[in-house]
Amino acid sequence: MKTGILGGTFNPVHTEHVILVKTAIKQLKLDKLIVMPTFLPPHKNIIPAPAEDRLEMLKIAFSDVEKVTVSDFEIQKKGKSYTFETVEHFRASDPDGELYFICGGDMLTDFKTWRYPERILAACRLAVFGREDYHTDYKAEEDYFNKNFGCGFTKLDYIGKSISSTKIRVYSSFGLDVKAMTGEKIEKYIKEKGLYRSNRYADFVAKVLPEKRLIHTANVLVCALKKVKELNLNYDKVMTAATLHDCAKYLNPDDYKDFTVPAGMPQPVVHAFLGAFIAEKVLGIEDEEIIDAIRYHTSGKAGMSVLGKLIFTADMIEEGRVYEGVEKLREIYDKDFEECFKECLKEEVVHLLNKKSMIYIETLNAYDYYIKNGEK
Repeated sequence: MKTGILGGTFNPVHTEHVILVKTAIKQLKLDKLIVMPTFLPPHKNIIPAPAEDRLEMLKIAFSDVEKVTVSDFEIQKKGKSYTFETVEHFRASDPDGELYFICGGDMLTDFKTWRYPERILAACRLAVFGREDYHTDYKAEEDYFNKNFGCGFTKLDYIGKSISSTKIRVYSSFGLDVKAMTGEKIEKYIKEKGLYRSNRYADFVAKVLPEKRLIHTANVLVCALKKVKELNLNYDKVMTAATLHDCAKYLNPDDYKDFTVPAGMPQPVVHAFLGAFIAEKVLGIEDEEIIDAIRYHTSGKAGMSVLGKLIFTADMIEEGRVYEGVEKLREIYDKDFEECFKECLKEEVVHLLNKKSMIYIETLNAYDYYIKNGEK
């Protein structure tokens, strides 16, 4: 019996998971492929949707895919899910069979940090697929595996498209369409069960922003969340600042009697300052770092917090932005956040100069502080 295992949080399952499973069954010539949601992932801090809902969504997604079994083994075991325990369990149930554990190239790079990697490889063989948003040096990894573990791995001829479960959750929280990423049945289940429901800040922006700007806001949030761990930022603060950064984009300052437009402020910057006012005075946010990040997400300023830099940068390079040079900025973002922030600041100043637009004093101050003086 040739069996494959695909584990994961599946928070939620999406269309790329289904394509991957079908590909693995065909290329590995599997008799069975076990899809298994974790109860709690060992390497993630995000609390996923309830286990029973993730399990049910998997059953729906794979209901018409032959040779697939959805297992609740790790859910029933509870606690954090460790791969060595899972593969040893299924090896024991079929000691003479061939067992493959399917993982992405990004996981392959981190495999040496997993708990008891030698026990994993004693129980199964890794089957690895590529991802379009992650470069893996397979030759270097194979050399490492052979030297340190005495075995290699099987490379699947498959490059997974960049569909992010984070994006699905964020879009769902804003009430945006996700069926292109999940399929119609899973989108319906998410809505009916109220999974990934919005908080009051997402509710607010969903009411005051048109769909196009709401999509932009969701994309900024997705982009910013990619850097939370790397930059050692508070997840909830990033969520709040990114969600509300454009909340005043289509609101009239005259409707807020206690708000005064600062002297000499260009019109395109006003919404950022009004957004900070609304965050504090209307929505009751007391965290000055969040308010400041909203206030300066358009103009920048000298001496920004890391959160402020992140919202400024994500606003400029989120996946919906289309302008010459944005792809290069995204490449830099993946490799060096501080460098990307400074390049975005340069891009903003050049853009305003080319348009012969008025440049706000805070933008010039930021340029002098970070570019001319080289401060961080």
